[in-house]
Amino acid sequence: MASLDNSSYSKAWAGAAITMHSCISQADFEKEMQDIRAPWGKVQSREIKSQRHLTRLPGLPNGDYWVISYTTTFENKPNVAESVVIALEQDGHWRVAGYTLPDV
Repeated sequence: MASLDNSSYSKAWAGAAITMHSCISQADFEKEMQDIRAPWGKVQSREIKSQRHLTRLPGLPNGDYWVISYTTTFENKPNVAESVVIALEQDGHWRVAGYTLPDV
C-alpha cells in the first residue's frame, strides 16, 4: 500500500504477485491508478474493516489468500472502500494479487 500511497505505481506493480501480473499489464495498472487515485489526493486515514482467509477466489487459482477490506479517506474523496488480496506465492512470500476500488 505504501507504494500506491506514494504514487509509485510502477513499484507497486513490480512487487505484486505473479497472479496479478497475469491479469493486468503494468501499463494498464499504472494508467488506472493514475486516472483514479491521483485526483483523490493523499491518504489521510485508512481503517481495516475486515480480513478473510480464503483458499478459493474467482479468477484466481486455488491457493492461500487474505482479502483485506479498508475504509480509506483521501484528501479529495472520503470513505473509499479499498480491497486488497494478498497471496502466498511459491517462494514463501506474501504479495498483492489484487487491488480494487469502487467504480467511479
